[in-house]
Amino acid sequence: MRYRSIDLNLLVVLDALLDDPSATRVAERLNVGQPAISAMLAKLRDHFGDPLLVQEGRKLVLSPVAIELKPAVHAWIERARTLTAAKPGFDAARAERRFSIACSEIVAGFLLPLVSSRLARDAPGISLEVRTFSAFRAARTPAIEALERHGLDFVVLPSIFTSAEHPRRPLLTAAYRCLVWRGNHAAFPRLDEVAFYRLPHIVPTLLDGSVATIESDDALIHRAQRERAVRTEHLLAIPFALANTSLVATLPSFVAERFAARQTHLRLVDCPIPLPPLSEVVQWRQNRENDPAYVWFKDLLLDCAKEIAPQA
Repeated sequence: MRYRSIDLNLLVVLDALLDDPSATRVAERLNVGQPAISAMLAKLRDHFGDPLLVQEGRKLVLSPVAIELKPAVHAWIERARTLTAAKPGFDAARAERRFSIACSEIVAGFLLPLVSSRLARDAPGISLEVRTFSAFRAARTPAIEALERHGLDFVVLPSIFTSAEHPRRPLLTAAYRCLVWRGNHAAFPRLDEVAFYRLPHIVPTLLDGSVATIESDDALIHRAQRERAVRTEHLLAIPFALANTSLVATLPSFVAERFAARQTHLRLVDCPIPLPPLSEVVQWRQNRENDPAYVWFKDLLLDCAKEIAPQA
């Protein structure tokens, strides 16, 4: 068989080079010397009978053969990782591993503290690496960007941004409520539709400026004078920004309720217009669908989500 003529470890190097065609950067990433990477590239070129990386100006680019090989090599590496990580059963109390997850500030600030508390109590050897969803929001397919290119274990994001190529489960669903400063007389005794559209709004955003909570912000600020809307990437700044202003913050109910409970200068009011509920979905890599550790952690996320946003 032809695969016996190649050291399968070379495929790890090939996968890295196909992802980033730079021997210097791949050497740093794999913690080996650049001459070793160049030697392994020579062996790969001999095996496939193709240069794989070709000079274009001052940089190396993938050859047509390399482009064709890329998905197959990546899939093989992922299957190998799954095979070597597989263990018969999973004992969370004794396990030592790290899970990585990309999510919004809302999920990081309100769900993950519960997850961390449960891990400390039930699985002290398991730790979390948290990445912001903003880092992948500009990608055309942010779920694929996070799970495949960056190799994260889980991603939590609005349902409209999920990928059909990976398993998914609904995680958080919540209606929206509004927060105002207690001295905002335009919203007293209640916030009506006229005042909602007349008053300026403050909305949490992602790095690309898009609204981070409501899947479409048209209903919220299209008629509510966009030029008067305050946008912030910092969700936790919103309660303080409302003080002594006529601003309105429209947030998922579990977020608005907790802010109001902690900040006495805020008042919680019902949203006077119909809005689609927040719908956050958790996804994980397809090749880990049957990994007992993944199943356990996914169930932990779902269980903690019920505590902050109980489903009817």
